[in-house]
Amino acid sequence: MSFKDRVGKYRRSHKTRIVFIIILIIIFAVIALLWKKVRVWFIGLIILLFVSLGMELKGTDWDVGKLIKTWSFDKSKIERTASGKYWKIGDECTKETLDCKDFKFQEDAQDYFEKCGGVENDVSGLDRDHDGKACESLPSKKNK
Repeated sequence: MSFKDRVGKYRRSHKTRIVFIIILIIIFAVIALLWKKVRVWFIGLIILLFVSLGMELKGTDWDVGKLIKTWSFDKSKIERTASGKYWKIGDECTKETLDCKDFKFQEDAQDYFEKCGGVENDVSGLDRDHDGKACESLPSKKNK
């Protein structure tokens, strides 16, 4: 796995994002305590980080770039995979990004598979028999 793929995986990892936010809160709190001239700014940043932490724990996130383009929270909302371990953001179609256990339904895996190029670009190995159907062992939304 390349460096870019590892960074992308950590960026999408729910657990990694929580740890990163907590580390930033601690660092900013120490800076705010030690450096009086910037205390107000860092307290503001800490408040923003607590908001980010709350959103992360609740499972709510938006793609800011898409939000600015569309001005729509609905269109820019980011979802987590069915396992809840990763966010579906960024360079999703890179090698080993997601596998079948990250999807709850076959249709969701199929959408991801097709978005990433289908059989020609099945870098995640969702279609083992190369018939164009991803994660055939997953249940269908139609059978819910």
